Amino acid sequence: MNIRTINHHFSVSGPLTKDDLYTLAQAGVTTLINGRPDFDEPNQVPDAILRVWARAAGLEYKFLPVVSGNYSIQDVAEFGRILLGATGRVHAICRTGTRVLHLWALARWEQGLSQHEIKQAGDQAGVDLDGILLTFQSRTRQSQSPH
Repeated sequence: MNIRTINHHFSVSGPLTKDDLYTLAQAGVTTLINGRPDFDEPNQVPDAILRVWARAAGLEYKFLPVVSGNYSIQDVAEFGRILLGATGRVHAICRTGTRVLHLWALARWEQGLSQHEIKQAGDQAGVDLDGILLTFQSRTRQSQSPH
């Protein structure tokens, strides 16, 4: 389990085993977000099984499937709602952890966290988040402007 801790409330990783979920719960994680669509890759554990494993481990489970790089305003808002509604630490998964880190960055940016603070969190995790912020900002501006 290759976990990247973003801050004391949020971490990300790639796929997890059933035992990993128990380990996360013992470490204080209360909510698991699965950002992977089913069939993202062969032999992936599907949403239905992850949901059962997470609940058995005592975790609240959220399924927010997104395609990497294709984050809608609704996806970002829902991710933000999950973060704000969580009663404890949140762990999010996708194929590598980057997609859910992008969603965290975009959601936190929409919630008012500065670009500097987001960049620092990304640097700490080894992921450049500046590009995703600028791309999302540009795309949302284009979609909101009259044609």
